[in-house]
Amino acid sequence: MSNTNIRLENLKDLFLSETPLIDVRAPVEFKQGSLPGAVNFPILNDEERALIGTTYKQDGQEAAVKLGYQLISGSVKEERVQSWKSFIARYPSAVLYCFRGGKRSQITQQWLKEAGIERPLIVGGYKVSRHFLLDQIERFSKTREMLVVSGPTGSGKTQFLKEVAAFYPTIDLEALAQHRGSAFGSLDENQPSQIDFENRLAVTLLKIEDKGFGNLRPIVEDESRLIGRIYQPTPFFEHLRSSQVIWLDEPLEVRVENIFKDYILSTSIGLIQNQIPRCAEEDVILRSQALKVFEKYKSSLRSISRKLGGLRTQEVMADLENSQSDFLNKNEIASNKIWIEKLLKYYYDPLYLSSLERRQVSACFKGSSSSAVDFLKNLKP
Repeated sequence: MSNTNIRLENLKDLFLSETPLIDVRAPVEFKQGSLPGAVNFPILNDEERALIGTTYKQDGQEAAVKLGYQLISGSVKEERVQSWKSFIARYPSAVLYCFRGGKRSQITQQWLKEAGIERPLIVGGYKVSRHFLLDQIERFSKTREMLVVSGPTGSGKTQFLKEVAAFYPTIDLEALAQHRGSAFGSLDENQPSQIDFENRLAVTLLKIEDKGFGNLRPIVEDESRLIGRIYQPTPFFEHLRSSQVIWLDEPLEVRVENIFKDYILSTSIGLIQNQIPRCAEEDVILRSQALKVFEKYKSSLRSISRKLGGLRTQEVMADLENSQSDFLNKNEIASNKIWIEKLLKYYYDPLYLSSLERRQVSACFKGSSSSAVDFLKNLKP
């Protein structure tokens, strides 16, 4: 990408090329939401920004600008310019932006130029880019048909998406939201901000259109409006709920095994079972982490107790505590399948089926995960 400043008509190429971005806004602004591919090297920290904002309100723009140059001078200025230079040395195509493409990014650009480096900025900054990305979600939702992969909990919908992504356009909402979508679905990493989720979704949609899949309808997992604490944008969610469905039909025992693999074997509980040699200290740490997983599942169970019912909550909790005891005393984990199966029968299956009945979904395919893969392979672009 050239040194010419980036305008609205260039934003699509900017995001498709995954160009590294330098966000020079204050950390508090960056935390609320940023553009995909951005790192935060602020020209003003939070305290400096607040001081200048107060001066602007009380004494006007000229006084605020003067204070800014006083605060960011000498060694402070040198340190911040060096952080930009170091990043650009690693990523020479980097582009600058602030909130509106105003003073902060323009001054950053000028200081870099004085240091012998010329880099473009986004005209209109974060604000224009954010509107552009939201427009992509709305436009996609209105113009592009989708397929929704559905089926009872444990059917392997997420694994199915990963498998077909090799040859078919997919939208992995759980990966974008960093959450598995259920009460038990929180991951170790924090979820992104709502804004970051929406921005990442928009870029995903741009990439699907850019790859030229013809008339193939992108496939997305059937999710509720909320994915953890992240909510799907209204036009996208409404479009998802009105789309045709691929129904994964797997027997209960297969679904139990799928959940056991994802929620037990792939966690520190399951890692205890492997044969990799560990020192005593490592084993203690791993067991401590495993107990935290059990506690998280107990907390998740309590969170659904009103819908599950008191007696069944007590029953499943007893099975969960028994599994924890088996793990601690016998180093055995298979009993986790008991409470997993009961949760499916008592809670998730009735909830899921009731939701589908209310929605009156239209299924274009129903069958096992492997046969659904074959179905998609036979669709014509």
